[in-house]
Amino acid sequence: MSQGNLDTLLKSIKYFDKFSMGAQKVVKLAGEEAQRLQRSTVGSEHLLLGLLREGKSNAARVLQVLGVTLERVRKAVEDAQETEENTAQAEITFSADGSMALEMAMKVAESQFLPPGSAGQLFGSLSASEDEAKKILQDGKLPQRWEALGVTLEDVRKALAEAKGRQVEIPFDQGSPANTPTEEDARRRHPLFRVDIRKLLLGVLRVPESHGVKILQGLDVPLKDIRTLLLLLDLGTLPISYGEYAQRFTLPARKAWRLAHEEARRMQDTYVRSDHLLLGLMAEGNGVAATMLAEMGVGLEKMREQVTPGHEMSDWSMPSEIKLQPFLKDIIELASNEARRLYHPAIGTGHLLLVLLQEHEDQSLEADVLRWLGVDLDKLRAGLRSALKASVSEEVGSEVEEEGIYAGNASIASIEKDLGSRELDKTILATYQFKPEVWEVLVYARITAQNLVQRVGPEHLLINLARKPDGPLRTVFQELGIDYAKARAALEKRSGRGTEAGTVVQRQSALCQACLLLAVDEAERRGGRGAPITNEHVLLGLLREEQGFIAKLLGDLGTSVEVVRTKLVSAL
Repeated sequence: MSQGNLDTLLKSIKYFDKFSMGAQKVVKLAGEEAQRLQRSTVGSEHLLLGLLREGKSNAARVLQVLGVTLERVRKAVEDAQETEENTAQAEITFSADGSMALEMAMKVAESQFLPPGSAGQLFGSLSASEDEAKKILQDGKLPQRWEALGVTLEDVRKALAEAKGRQVEIPFDQGSPANTPTEEDARRRHPLFRVDIRKLLLGVLRVPESHGVKILQGLDVPLKDIRTLLLLLDLGTLPISYGEYAQRFTLPARKAWRLAHEEARRMQDTYVRSDHLLLGLMAEGNGVAATMLAEMGVGLEKMREQVTPGHEMSDWSMPSEIKLQPFLKDIIELASNEARRLYHPAIGTGHLLLVLLQEHEDQSLEADVLRWLGVDLDKLRAGLRSALKASVSEEVGSEVEEEGIYAGNASIASIEKDLGSRELDKTILATYQFKPEVWEVLVYARITAQNLVQRVGPEHLLINLARKPDGPLRTVFQELGIDYAKARAALEKRSGRGTEAGTVVQRQSALCQACLLLAVDEAERRGGRGAPITNEHVLLGLLREEQGFIAKLLGDLGTSVEVVRTKLVSAL
């Protein structure tokens, strides 16, 4: 198969321009794998190989964690099909299951649209500089993408007036008729439609009789675990493979953190955002991140021109008003995971920048800023990884902390303290064989606790066990008439909401950690040492607290510890 044939193959995919750059790369790599195997068709098995060759996405990481390597899949593909003769120059097409996998990936992408009649339920926003907004009004013509989203010139005029010299944010209703198309072609041409690498993998999984799925099953990979781990990477910050957890920041990283706050202050922003952190990493000047950015020709002043203030104003006479953008909180934890994955003792500027660039397949604000500055993102990522693997280290910071700059829970000292507490959470998960279903409950428990401004406790585990119960748990909860909505309402009625600002790193309470260890004990009692821990074991662990909050919460739900335990043991 020649390069010309490969190009023809890619052009044959309808709506291929709506695939992300990463997804397009995966499909191209799939074609190359078919070429290497002298096949005239590209199937779901080749898409699987393309995903593994891409290697950097969350989809690839999930497959690797579950033991699905490029070498193993290549061997399985070679064993399953005989090499065709004299097809290297033949016209290349997609096989039936390859075409179906792509179709299913697009179906997954379509599922993001709200149903018709959802107006007012969910809003997005478009950003523009004041000059850009003024030019649009002067020309009397909206960008095509904005028009397709239902934005009007009056919306731009109103947003410009409210911006008062700051960044212009134009809201649009994701549930409006313009954004809830009913025809397939209209949905797939819509600006909100996008097929990324994650959706490609889910598309393969949605074709149960495909060669790709059969290969995964032949490698003893539970398909449910793939979906669960993909969800965990989207929603949480727990590492999905073994690794210790960095608790400290290097001196350059501490300086960059301080400078990020100062950038937010300079712009009079209410929140410290990830683009402020990007500016802080550049302004720091000497760390791995600043060095790599300088080598790519990036200058601080040019970068500042691309980072505009947020929409809200703030009175900076009170430094304690500063808050962290929720996404930035996750960046901190993910950078910690990255540091320890590389066996580095502390979080450096290189880890922070690498994580910023890994998110959302180059669709983030930080990626946009760097692209506008002419940076080759793939080259920058490669340079960062090379520098980090070469153990280019930065001096570890001390516990000395500048006062008066941060909110109480946004300082380096408070973050490092919280990261230390989180160490035990991750050690427990790394030491024992918790099933992905348990990790999913932990991620949702963390989100619930965060929404209620509480530390993660056994009660948050309990109500999220009722979120999507399966197997024996479903039987027990159905018999007792317990569901997630009832359990959460009972929790809020009994405990209310927290009043203090949530911590940057959402920690589990000591009691929650104890319950996880009790779940381990329940699993090993029944299955022997090293037995996998399921959600049923977690519930049994929670029920060992016979007189505490769990017992009271179950009482509010019309049952008791003893009744739930009896029914669960009977169902196992």
